[in-house]
Amino acid sequence: MKNIKLSTPINISKGSRIFSYDSVISGIGSCFAQYIMEYFQSLDFDTKYNPNGIVYNAVSIAKSLDHIVNEKIYDSKCFINHNCLWHSWEHHGSFSNSNLNRLKSQINKTRTEFKKKLADSDLFILTPSSSVVYCLESEGMITANCHKYPGKNFKTKVLRTEANFAALSDCISSIREVNKHCLIVITLSPVRHYPGNLILNAKSKANLLSAIHQCIDKFENTEYFPAYEILLDELRDYRFYNVDMLHPTNLAREIIINRFISTYFSPDCITAINKKKKQLKASQHRTNNSIF
Repeated sequence: MKNIKLSTPINISKGSRIFSYDSVISGIGSCFAQYIMEYFQSLDFDTKYNPNGIVYNAVSIAKSLDHIVNEKIYDSKCFINHNCLWHSWEHHGSFSNSNLNRLKSQINKTRTEFKKKLADSDLFILTPSSSVVYCLESEGMITANCHKYPGKNFKTKVLRTEANFAALSDCISSIREVNKHCLIVITLSPVRHYPGNLILNAKSKANLLSAIHQCIDKFENTEYFPAYEILLDELRDYRFYNVDMLHPTNLAREIIINRFISTYFSPDCITAINKKKKQLKASQHRTNNSIF
């Protein structure tokens, strides 16, 4: 009897470099990147990530890395007071503060810490998510976050492949200024951003994906990990999405990150990771039982 295939597996080659539990990992990008890095942090890896908070587009990621690597200070046009809080157009809302000096202090502290970790990193994970950007018309700048500022102040734009490629190239160049040896792994976030306009979502992802592969072809010590393809082509089922039908479920994310770990980490490290996961699960079980 012929075997019946119930999925189309993505063939992933072993990474060009294999890492251990002692490896230092840093990363930047979307909410999916945030999840990956939080996962490694929960396993007690030496990590540092998202110095500007969650950032979705390649241009904002490139600006973030440029400011970090070259220790640039954000000028006044990058800050706005809205709804009784000070915000930075280049940072996630988690940085927002009622006091502008405290906001700037937090930005500088995070930037300094991230640069130090970047210099020591063995693995850097870069995860852009969208080609759609929001340009603040009064300043003529692409923002990393709109902070619920009235939409009439922004112009929406879809970055072409060339613009994405230029921004991602700038990201890689900035990383190499402080770290010549780390392996840069680029992934495309599988999260759908525009459920009301899936044609726009597909265009956005396609432009980014093409630019990513151009970078892989151009830069040495840079690889692509197919998180996007695993969710959309291998798992390919709405049971792997949360109720919003946009974000992957915990199970889907676990499957993707397990594939990442099997691609880039040594057998001894994988054994240690599995042991640590069992310890965490047992600890959570004891904590939950203690409530009753």
